[in-house]
Amino acid sequence: MRIISQYRNNRLFEVVRVFYNNGELIPGAQYCDQECLQVHTACGHAFHCRWRFQRSIRGLSDEGSAYTCPKCGKRLWKGTYDTPWLDLSESGRKRVLVPYRIELEAKEYKNYLDICAETLNADIESPIDVSVHTVKKYTLRFDFKSREAVYLEHGARGRAVLTQTLWPLNRIASDKTKFCMKDTVFHYLNAESNIHHTERNLINSFFKDVVRCFNQKLSDAAGYTVKSAYMPTSLQDGHSVFDYCFSNLAWRLHYPDARNLTTEEIRMCPYADDPVMRLFDERKPYLQTAREIYRFPDMPGLNARLVKCPINFLNVIRTAWPILHETDNKYKLLDALLQKRYDIGFYHSLDSYLRSLRIVKHTRGEAAAVRLVERENDYIVRDCAHMWDLLTPQNKRIFIKAKIRSRDIHDYLTRLADKQQHENVRIKYKSLRDFPLTGKVDDLIFSLPPDTEQLSNLGRAMHNCVGTYRDRVLSDKVRIIAAFKNRKPVICIEIRNGAVAQAKLVNNQPVREDAKLNRALLAWAKSRKLTIETNDVQTERKVTDVAAAV
Repeated sequence: MRIISQYRNNRLFEVVRVFYNNGELIPGAQYCDQECLQVHTACGHAFHCRWRFQRSIRGLSDEGSAYTCPKCGKRLWKGTYDTPWLDLSESGRKRVLVPYRIELEAKEYKNYLDICAETLNADIESPIDVSVHTVKKYTLRFDFKSREAVYLEHGARGRAVLTQTLWPLNRIASDKTKFCMKDTVFHYLNAESNIHHTERNLINSFFKDVVRCFNQKLSDAAGYTVKSAYMPTSLQDGHSVFDYCFSNLAWRLHYPDARNLTTEEIRMCPYADDPVMRLFDERKPYLQTAREIYRFPDMPGLNARLVKCPINFLNVIRTAWPILHETDNKYKLLDALLQKRYDIGFYHSLDSYLRSLRIVKHTRGEAAAVRLVERENDYIVRDCAHMWDLLTPQNKRIFIKAKIRSRDIHDYLTRLADKQQHENVRIKYKSLRDFPLTGKVDDLIFSLPPDTEQLSNLGRAMHNCVGTYRDRVLSDKVRIIAAFKNRKPVICIEIRNGAVAQAKLVNNQPVREDAKLNRALLAWAKSRKLTIETNDVQTERKVTDVAAAV
């Protein structure tokens, strides 16, 4: 046996507060009294009391977050590094055991590496039964012979009274049988404890010594030099400083040839029937195990991508692999999925994305599907499947026979769905009221769109949203007039209650930006006895008012 490294913290928590009755404020109440047990570990004093809790603009506040210890007279404040403070709920537990002093020791043996923890605890069995002198011992053992990480809790005379196999990932959904790092004593080395500043540097040094020994013993057991299992200590997402690190060591102990897990992979919460669960039942090399579980062929290019693929993304890769036939195209799709996995979804299903590719591949060919992956973002690709589902069989046949470019696939599907949803309807006009609005003024021809399809075409030609005015035009609430010059629309006019409500050029620019068209519009409105009720048009009155103001 050889001692590799040691770490000691005599002030992990100075105050431990236990809430009873679940520690919840009554819904709707502005004030309430909360039953608490307050333990000052430095002097060993504990008292049972009720604190006043209050809702305020800053959130929930209570009187017990700042108090003076009745025994030693020290002033204690929650939320400062000077006073490491732990709040927890009793939640029906028969016994609450919280370490406030901890001593870690890394020991090297022939076939395993032990991380031993000896703690001095605040032992709380009831509000009136509190002890601050309970000593407990724990061991996290990395066994290089059986390739397992085991957590031991020791009883009297050092005998192991509890033995649990460490699960490298998070807890499984609806299954509490797996034992992970959150269930160990190391979980108390969290952001609320006194492990900041100098203490954090000592912890990092301790873990580096552990990893250095771990790498050497794992290389000796595997028969080759393995890649380093080092992973920086982290307190993110409410985890303790060692949660990610020791979970990754348990993973590398099982698969020496695999890469280190990321924090996202360790945080994953798989279902009991997820194929990822079977990764930990095999004793073969990682790549061979992944190929057998997910039924991948043994191909050099695919193997290189499987090594880099997150374990919770393997199921998506398996679904995407048979979509395309050409091997190079398969690799292009896998590369795109691995690159976009954070945008499309990490653990969630990519059914809509992959289904769109299947549809495009079967209707437009494999080359079109590949170009869609390379050129379009994930939202457009996913939307293709949605648009396809909206089409009738007749419109689906029109899409299959259409001669369009790959980059126009989404736009063409959208156009078909829009045309199908908004079937072309002829607009009914009143001859005495509406037809006099048409005619020629100077070199402009003013015209009414005959149907809703021409209304949509007008909106696309002028790059505005007039196509969405379909319902208002059909219900006779507004009238849309288009002014053409050389057979091209140059002005789009909205008329409401005998007045010009809007007058836009291309790209929604106001007519006043073009003086010549502005004069022509004024002449047309004057001849049709229309008033101007919009700032889009520069009238003579406005010019006079501006001159007077100047």
